[in-house]
Amino acid sequence: MVGKKAISFILICTMACSFLSCGKTKSQSNAKIYYRNTDKTGIVAVDCSFEQPNVKGKIEEALDLLQKDTDSTEYMATIPTNVSIDDYKIEGGNVSLFFSGDYDSLDVYTEIMVRSAIVKTLTQIKGVNSVTFFLDGAPIVDSAGETLGAMTADSFIFDFGQETESLIPKELTLYFVSSDGVSLVAEHRKVYYSRTLKLANVVINELKKGPTDSKDLSSPLPEGTELLNISPLENGVCNVYFNETIESCPSGFENVLIYSIVNSLIDNDTSIKQVQIFVNSETPTFINVDADLSAPLDRNEDIIDDSYNNLDEHGLYQIEDDSDFEYEEE
Repeated sequence: MVGKKAISFILICTMACSFLSCGKTKSQSNAKIYYRNTDKTGIVAVDCSFEQPNVKGKIEEALDLLQKDTDSTEYMATIPTNVSIDDYKIEGGNVSLFFSGDYDSLDVYTEIMVRSAIVKTLTQIKGVNSVTFFLDGAPIVDSAGETLGAMTADSFIFDFGQETESLIPKELTLYFVSSDGVSLVAEHRKVYYSRTLKLANVVINELKKGPTDSKDLSSPLPEGTELLNISPLENGVCNVYFNETIESCPSGFENVLIYSIVNSLIDNDTSIKQVQIFVNSETPTFINVDADLSAPLDRNEDIIDDSYNNLDEHGLYQIEDDSDFEYEEE
């Protein structure tokens, strides 16, 4: 479970007890905790009474409640279990929250829900005017790569449905490295992304996050690989520029690395017919690649492992062969 370095054991126990005070009638409550609804389509305000008298105590109490399981069929914890708040600071009316874990793996839709609910919950506390988010010590950026900075309740439209009208839903087909290390397996993933982003950028960002549905698959991109630029051309060729870290790919994995990028871009963006990859502005120096990297590349069907039929609606892999298949839960 999540933890916070700045919160004492006594306060944690006190806040655990105070959770029972949430959900009271309006006449009994002095605050609201904003949770994600169980449909994962919006946020829900639940009446609550803070037990702590001062600003710091109320902040700690609110953060604890935002992370706790609710035992409700209508709403759930705002902060996912794979995201941690390690610390917080309050200065001049601004609360800085320091996250760790998989915050950057949240899809755009969920991230907006989480951020909106946290900010709305904390800024109702007298003495808290704004909230700033940090991940691993660095300011959190939005889906367009811009630093979010200090946010107030006015940073979000009250009707959450309107808040996400500018997001585009997209079912992506992403190619990750199979357990044999020489082939690719397709994974379907639904994402929501800002209209200000190019779809090609979204595809690469999702590849960097790695697979979400199977421990057998892995991301082809070495840790620390950064996308520098993507420039689609009128003739259907997409030029993709990475930093030099991409060349640290282990020997023997070069083909799956290259075609994970190429196949994923071509399969998801109909405007892209071929892909050329650059390291900074130069041709990559990969050795074990069965292609001419100085020229644009076509989609490679032969490298795809079709023995997996992706995930079904239950989140299970269907393995196809000449006999009856079985479902294996990861």
